[in-house]
Amino acid sequence: MERVAIAAGLFSLLCVTGQVPAALAQTDSPNDESTTLPAGTKIELAVTAPVWARTAKPGDSLYSQVDFPVLAGKSIAIPAGTYVQGEILSIIRPSRFKSHAEIQVLFSTIIFANGYAVQLPALPSAATTFALGAASSSASIANTPPATVVMKLTLDVSFQNDLLLDNGSQLDMSLASPLLLDDRQLAAAIAASRPVDLGQFKSATLCRPTSGTPGTPGSPDTVIPGSPGTPSTTIPGGPGMPDIVIPGTPATPPTVIPGSPGTPGFPGSSCPAPPMVISSEPMVASPSSSTATAIPSHP
Repeated sequence: MERVAIAAGLFSLLCVTGQVPAALAQTDSPNDESTTLPAGTKIELAVTAPVWARTAKPGDSLYSQVDFPVLAGKSIAIPAGTYVQGEILSIIRPSRFKSHAEIQVLFSTIIFANGYAVQLPALPSAATTFALGAASSSASIANTPPATVVMKLTLDVSFQNDLLLDNGSQLDMSLASPLLLDDRQLAAAIAASRPVDLGQFKSATLCRPTSGTPGTPGSPDTVIPGSPGTPSTTIPGGPGMPDIVIPGTPATPPTVIPGSPGTPGFPGSSCPAPPMVISSEPMVASPSSSTATAIPSHP
């Protein structure tokens, strides 16, 4: 009866907290059929659909793929190629005076290649905290990590960019609480998964270098031809009389009227550098609102 009571207590704790007790998580029994990724596990992602600077808004989906496998011990827990779906919570766009942007993203679902989908659990509510009972110390409740995965992305991007996140943009997601995965589903997912080739992502930007403004050609010189002149006329004289010479007219040189100079052209304006993720910082989000605050770092 005592063992049954202990088992029932552990099961109740698992249901209430959504976490696997350390003693159970470390058990390596042949009957284990699940894998637990601990809180703080980082998952490297590549964005698979662009986020446009002008039209992106809170509530839009963010799609990505795992670009490097996640290990649990020496085994693969999340294979490369696995999809991760999120939702944009807020956007702070760049300005003329600040070439940075911030996007808060709520990651909600991990979708494996075999169709196995894992919902990232919601934050513990006040009722859940109360359900822990007086037996749990305030310190243990305070140290219970939140489960909702919210990341603040800081981007190096100009207000001239047409994208905030391009295809293939790389970012990190950190698990805020332990994640339980079914081993049988994982085995099928690993067999069906294919690694992500980052070279397959083509930029979605519509920004292209312009040809610039061409210059105008100048006008050529205007040349007015001169006259060739006339030769002298000689009238022979009579006997004993000299010839009579009538002088001709001298030639006139051509007249040159200078043309107008052309105007110089202007080089094309180059597109701004593609947006780049500078940092991915984990946040805490409330399940009843879209507000989020930074998770304090611990030494």
